[in-house]
Amino acid sequence: MARPWVTAMAGVTIACPEPNRLIRLATDVLGWEVFCSERIDDEQQSSWGIASQSSGKTSTILRSRGTDRGMIRLVEGPKRVYQSPMKSRWSGIEIVVTKDLDRLSDKLSAHSDFEVQRPILKVDFTHAGANIHDFFYGYALGDAHIMFTMAETQPETYAFPDSPNPVGHIFDVHLEADSSSQSQEFYEGTIGMKMVFDDTLNDSMFYDTWGLSRDTPKVRMSIFKGDADGFGLGGIELRSYDSATIDPSSAIEDRFDGGVCMTSFTVKDIDGLYAVLRDSPLATVLSKPQVLNRAPYAGGRAFSALGPQGERLEFSERWSA
Repeated sequence: MARPWVTAMAGVTIACPEPNRLIRLATDVLGWEVFCSERIDDEQQSSWGIASQSSGKTSTILRSRGTDRGMIRLVEGPKRVYQSPMKSRWSGIEIVVTKDLDRLSDKLSAHSDFEVQRPILKVDFTHAGANIHDFFYGYALGDAHIMFTMAETQPETYAFPDSPNPVGHIFDVHLEADSSSQSQEFYEGTIGMKMVFDDTLNDSMFYDTWGLSRDTPKVRMSIFKGDADGFGLGGIELRSYDSATIDPSSAIEDRFDGGVCMTSFTVKDIDGLYAVLRDSPLATVLSKPQVLNRAPYAGGRAFSALGPQGERLEFSERWSA
């Protein structure tokens, strides 16, 4: 296994046509707070590897109150149009809920900027060493897929993500991949994330959630976490499907996808990771490590790259106000 390069998942970027509406949704309904708000300039866009003036004028980072991980950064961008419900690249985020899941579902169902797609469902992963939990999901403005999950039991070998707030932080970002892809090799073998869950599904939540026929090939779900105490402080849920079910739209290298478009990780050795990704055939490096004197980088260095599916990743030395 490769050296573990990343530590915590600091946040996920969402691009949507009207970011201010999602800011109000997060603060008014989820009880989140604004962590920081910064003007987007050429230096920031260069670090992200995107074209000038392609993401609006301002980026705003929101967080579950007082938490230091799993935040949401909102920028301006188009609504992403899908040709298949199985979205390629980053497809959504999963947020931990500690109480009143029913009440949250009702509030979001009544909100004009969120469309609940499924009522609350229960899923049992105890056979794979995980837990029983309840969840529902839907789409926020701009087709950002968001799942809200509350534990009923605790896993045998790790503590399920928790929060001091009713609606906590992002603990997983979802990555949809062709089952023949090299995504597992990249996240486990190249950047050294630890696989903490692996299961093959053929008749459970993914088939029910997405309306897949029972003759669709099995779906594999693997979860990778960073090198940090606890349950890795947030990670990647890799869902591997038959290629025929995956949305065929390709990434545009110098533009953010609409919806969930980038995942940001903190790292201890940014030069070492940059060298590894620069030399990896599974990654496309978009920028060099550069100092960013703005929140959330606090004078630390950051750079961006694309993973095997064209998914955009950001790596940063620091993540603070």
